[in-house]
Amino acid sequence: MNVVKNEFESKILRRTVLDLEDVRGDEDVKAIEQDYVERFAPSYVACKVPLEDVRSIHLLEDAGFNLIEIQYRLTLKLRKPHDTASTPYKFCLVETEGDLADVLGVVAKTFIDDRFYIDPHLPDGEELSAARYAAFVRGSFERPDERVYRMINSVSGETVAFKTHRILGRAEAMLLLGGVHPDYKKTGIAPLNEYFEFNELQSNGIKQITTHVSARNYPIINLEVRGFRFRVRRGFAVLRKLYKP
Repeated sequence: MNVVKNEFESKILRRTVLDLEDVRGDEDVKAIEQDYVERFAPSYVACKVPLEDVRSIHLLEDAGFNLIEIQYRLTLKLRKPHDTASTPYKFCLVETEGDLADVLGVVAKTFIDDRFYIDPHLPDGEELSAARYAAFVRGSFERPDERVYRMINSVSGETVAFKTHRILGRAEAMLLLGGVHPDYKKTGIAPLNEYFEFNELQSNGIKQITTHVSARNYPIINLEVRGFRFRVRRGFAVLRKLYKP
């Protein structure tokens, strides 16, 4: 098992966050825990384990970790571009702080399914979730291998949705975040937002995409798997343990 300080989340959440990586079901978790508590004095420790590794999941549960989320890794091969020309929307790369501010306005209102927001033992979970996602999107704006796009109502100029992704190689990308303005949810633009992103990726030579989706986000699971024919490649149990200051 590797114990890694999550510098990004520690800074954003203003508390020490650790990630446990490569957990094995035969390890002495309590001894490892005693060591990392003495070294880091963490407030939040998380671990993502493949669902089939029941032994490791039980090991973490015995050490006081609780399940907080199930994630699925999905993949899709991009084939034929989608027709978006007849829609009253545009899909634009975010290149200025002003455009980013519009996207962050959507980000602040759209995420209600992540593990910080739903955690019953994090009294400031909603605030932490908003700060975390805003930082993720800003990071995508600043990193050279990531992109932020916004979908714009061509008539009003309003930002109605956004997408972010990371270019992994010449023909592969990782879909990161996406969201729709609350005023436009249940209007059918979520699939259109994805069509625009797929087309943009294809125009840049991308043929294979991967993403991770929370199992509790049923609308997105249905959209990705049933609507777009993503394939489920793997499932993960995300467990976490909280520590008092």
